[in-house]
Amino acid sequence: MHDKVDNEMSVRVLNVISQRTIDNPITGEAIAQQVGTNWRSVAACVETLRFLGFKIGSSKTKPMGYFLARTPNEMRPTAERMKQTCLVQLKQVQRMYMWNGDQPTIFDDHDLAEVDDAVREFQQVTGERL
Repeated sequence: MHDKVDNEMSVRVLNVISQRTIDNPITGEAIAQQVGTNWRSVAACVETLRFLGFKIGSSKTKPMGYFLARTPNEMRPTAERMKQTCLVQLKQVQRMYMWNGDQPTIFDDHDLAEVDDAVREFQQVTGERL
């Protein structure tokens, strides 16, 4: 998804978010109104910006919205929430590629190698085991 995002739009989204703090976040809908797009485009821009290394935090409790994290502690809740989502999805994928125990998989070997690589990378980065 991040390859298809408009760079100009991403810069505008970043400009709006960079003015916000953990105590004063802004919702995706409010950003969309300010930059003239929809919340899905804002979410895609945020994903792209995060891939580029921008520390964009988000809060799912009041006050809700996006903000530019200024310290590792401000980024931690967002990173932990995202990590837990990844962990759940990787566990689901691991179970999906086993069919009736040891029966052949529904994925091809290339897919399995990518999942295994993702699991290893996740474990190295987080120190957690799946």
